Amino acid sequence: MTLNLDQTLAWRRSLDAQTPDAAAELAMLNDLQGNILKGHGRAHTSHLFVTFDPSKAKAARRFLASLGRDVTSALEQLTGTDAYRLRSVDAGAFISVLISARGYDALDLPGAKPQDPAFLAGMHARDLNDPPAAEWEAPFQGLHAMILVAASNADWRDAERLSVQARIAATQGAVTCLGFLDGDALFNDDGRNIEHFGYVDGRSQPLGLQEDVDHEAANAGITQWNPAIHLRQLLVPCPGGTLVTSHGSYMVVRKLEQFVRQFKLREKALADALEAEGQAAGIKNPAVGERAGASVVGRFENGTPVVLDAEPVPLSSRSDDAVPNDFDYRDDQAGLRCPYAAHIRKTNPRADTPDSKSHLMARRGIPYGKPDDHPNDDRTDNKPEGGVGLIFMAYQADIVNQFEFTQNKWVDNRQFARPLVRPGTETGIDPVIGQLPSPPPNPPAQGQIYPLEWGQRASTRPFDFSGFVAMRGGEYLFAPSISFLRTLA
Repeated sequence: MTLNLDQTLAWRRSLDAQTPDAAAELAMLNDLQGNILKGHGRAHTSHLFVTFDPSKAKAARRFLASLGRDVTSALEQLTGTDAYRLRSVDAGAFISVLISARGYDALDLPGAKPQDPAFLAGMHARDLNDPPAAEWEAPFQGLHAMILVAASNADWRDAERLSVQARIAATQGAVTCLGFLDGDALFNDDGRNIEHFGYVDGRSQPLGLQEDVDHEAANAGITQWNPAIHLRQLLVPCPGGTLVTSHGSYMVVRKLEQFVRQFKLREKALADALEAEGQAAGIKNPAVGERAGASVVGRFENGTPVVLDAEPVPLSSRSDDAVPNDFDYRDDQAGLRCPYAAHIRKTNPRADTPDSKSHLMARRGIPYGKPDDHPNDDRTDNKPEGGVGLIFMAYQADIVNQFEFTQNKWVDNRQFARPLVRPGTETGIDPVIGQLPSPPPNPPAQGQIYPLEWGQRASTRPFDFSGFVAMRGGEYLFAPSISFLRTLA
């Protein structure tokens, strides 16, 4: 059987035996863990961080083999999603297992270990401008594996987590749970996913399934930006798999704490600074308002891209398709609508760079923490000052070319796309997730360049917007094939 990774996957056609490689594609989907080709769709997750005792490696492997029987395959996930869409049948709990390079060593499985150089070194050893690994939270110190459980409601999720914890306890020390972190989706009044800063999140995902590409084309358009990517950008052969079609994917997981109140206050300070400069420059209508935050993120809170509009546009429906994604920045070469530093332009520059799509990842993050506020209530006094954030997760085939390239060449690059602006002007780091070396080897950032008058002129006074997201720990993991897990006993 052969498997063509240089294409999107039309999985429903494979299921109906309408493709030449249908047998290989279905074998791969049945052996591939879910959540990679498409998000699992559950609103509540729990992330268990575990280590293995090398002296009890055989018992740890038996534990994984047992858990492997409950891991959700990509095929199960996709057919379950269809059942829910057509008949509102809940697809049940979701389980996934991801292993670090150190985890493979502790399991005494050197021959099954994937060979991506960044994965082998571990996140703690990579140059990402992160805080020193010694300062990371305890669950990320020497992490061997992460077990992801998810369900449609919190009680079900909690029951699944307790079940996995009981199975860990039954290993009598072969497996130890260092801690867990629960994720709970946040929604705005339209029912769309948002994060704690209050902005629609996850709209611009790269799509590896042809059915998703077709849906996007029919309902939202792909004439300016086609989000389709090939399977080769997500999947790599699984060294320990038992099938010729056994594949897996590298996952980057990072705990990112958000300081929401400070972020919202800084949004207002940016608006005030731009309005004051506009008044001094004689601009007829210098009001900025919500556009300040949209310039930081790249979208208004409801999802309207700031490159398309100077103010949020009411969306036509509650469907995610109503949030525009068919756009690029060809007509905004000076960053006068959407700054080059804006978060969504930094992390997906689209036509700004010719190979931008090759660096994209399949993001699967979810918020953690339960604040008392509503993220879109236009207040600052009730916003959390910490203790909430995002469990960032992203799947990819090449950590160096995807996550690390995005982080180093785009997010943290103060001169990103500078030749397209004016010579000598730094556009600044990503104001949401950007990080600078600490201590910096060169002068500290001078801030970002924001539009003073939308589409007309830029501010002449860089404004520093940074430091409202803190990385608390993370790791590079691999989602091995299910056949690998089940044969570990």
